[in-house]
Amino acid sequence: MPARGPTAFYVEIRPDGSLLLRGELDMATVQDLQDKIDEILVSGQPVILDLAQLTFLDSNAIHCFIRTCEASRHSVVLLNTTSTVRRILDFGMPESEAWMFDGQGPRARD
Repeated sequence: MPARGPTAFYVEIRPDGSLLLRGELDMATVQDLQDKIDEILVSGQPVILDLAQLTFLDSNAIHCFIRTCEASRHSVVLLNTTSTVRRILDFGMPESEAWMFDGQGPRARD
């Protein structure tokens, strides 16, 4: 699905299996992300999201990350997180094990 406009959401599966996100991730677009996650999800393996081009996310994205962590039994790896998006995540759930920022090393869940 192509992004339209400066804030339109787009998610793409990259050759390495990670997902590239662009635009705004919110209630109207989170199902697009969930559908792509469902395509690549492997239990015991982390889902890797590149957020370099993500400009906004809301609590629906946070819930999606939590569901993905529970389904994969692994923290969601967030790459290239902008300071704006990182502040939203830190404010929403500062101690969450549902996701990790790149460079922290993977955390598997029991």
